[in-house]
Amino acid sequence: MARKLSNGYVYKNQRLGKWRLAISWQDDDGRQHKMTRSTQVPCYEDKVGRNGKVRRDNRGRGAAEQLLREWRDEEVRKDEELSGTVSCETPVYRYVLDYIDLKESTGNILASTADGYRWYAKHLLGTELGKTPVGQVTARQIQEFERDMVQDGYGGNTVSHTHVLLKTAFIRARKLGDIPSNPFDLVDAPKRPTKPINSLDAASVRQLNQTLGSVADPFSTAVLLALMTGMRQGEICALRWQDIDRVSRKIRVSHALTRANGTFALSTPKTRSSARTIPYGDELARVLEVRARAMHDERESMGLDWDEGLFVVGNAVTGAWKSPMALGQEWRAFVRVAKLVGSQGEAPRFHDLRHTFATMAIGSGVDVKTVSAILGHSNAAMTLNVYADALADSKKVSMDLMGRIMSAGLS
Repeated sequence: MARKLSNGYVYKNQRLGKWRLAISWQDDDGRQHKMTRSTQVPCYEDKVGRNGKVRRDNRGRGAAEQLLREWRDEEVRKDEELSGTVSCETPVYRYVLDYIDLKESTGNILASTADGYRWYAKHLLGTELGKTPVGQVTARQIQEFERDMVQDGYGGNTVSHTHVLLKTAFIRARKLGDIPSNPFDLVDAPKRPTKPINSLDAASVRQLNQTLGSVADPFSTAVLLALMTGMRQGEICALRWQDIDRVSRKIRVSHALTRANGTFALSTPKTRSSARTIPYGDELARVLEVRARAMHDERESMGLDWDEGLFVVGNAVTGAWKSPMALGQEWRAFVRVAKLVGSQGEAPRFHDLRHTFATMAIGSGVDVKTVSAILGHSNAAMTLNVYADALADSKKVSMDLMGRIMSAGLS
């Protein structure tokens, strides 16, 4: 069943100085929902006259309302298309694939994310649940399917991610009226095992830096970017010089290299919070200057002009990016040479450099909200969940310090 969308309305986002759009609807259970969308249409503050009356400044309102109408029409078309492609008689496996295809085609998820979803959906192949029409699925079938996954040797994370994907598809089915109720509401989500982070301590970081030696090469620059900013592997490989303001010392994370259909492609970050600006200090400024000079010299020797569109850790001559897979292979070889071991007694992955940055930042007293924003987490709660141990250590250090301050003068 298609949503009964309101006509919507526009309002001013004074903080950003742009008009914003909003559409609401009510589901079959009477619950109200609202979705909003930003625009690039400027808005202006209303003025208060001498008589105290507010004079509305509606410049840009007409353009914003036109965007609202187009957006509402787009949502109506999406609902109509979805209602026409699936039904309650569709087998679960087919239904979930259609759901993933729709999410990808409408730009709600990246191609790499869609590939991951399809991998989880493949666990339905050949199963009783996968063959069952969506409208006939029971909670018991879901429980048996997930129990069989565990018995077949699938890890807790795989079972949990598969559960979330299927539940999300069934929530959509319920909203559209393809099913009278959602059987997943009666099934407890599988517990996802939490693995302690394998970060490096101060001695290991020192050992890493000593082994790196020169910082002019792409690999060393990539490692130090991860260590000093907490950036993700794909974000570092996609970083271009035009994304770095070397005067104000800020890095703008606006792209990432993601893998889809077996190849890497340049894409925008998966979430709004992943697109962020990261300030940096003297040490990283020195690293970036050395790397820029090396690339300048290499291009000059080939008779090539400088190009701000070059990838920071890519090829200075061809302009090609460094593949995250190649960076990972170089890192594993480096770890063996440097004999690095993480806090869990295991060889650290490249991603563990991100964990190292976060752990040391929190342990040094940087507030969690700031660390969360730098990492590009959706909220501080996510950071708290991942780095709870580091926060506990930070609290202990802080309380020891407060104890010394408050006990001054005691005999």
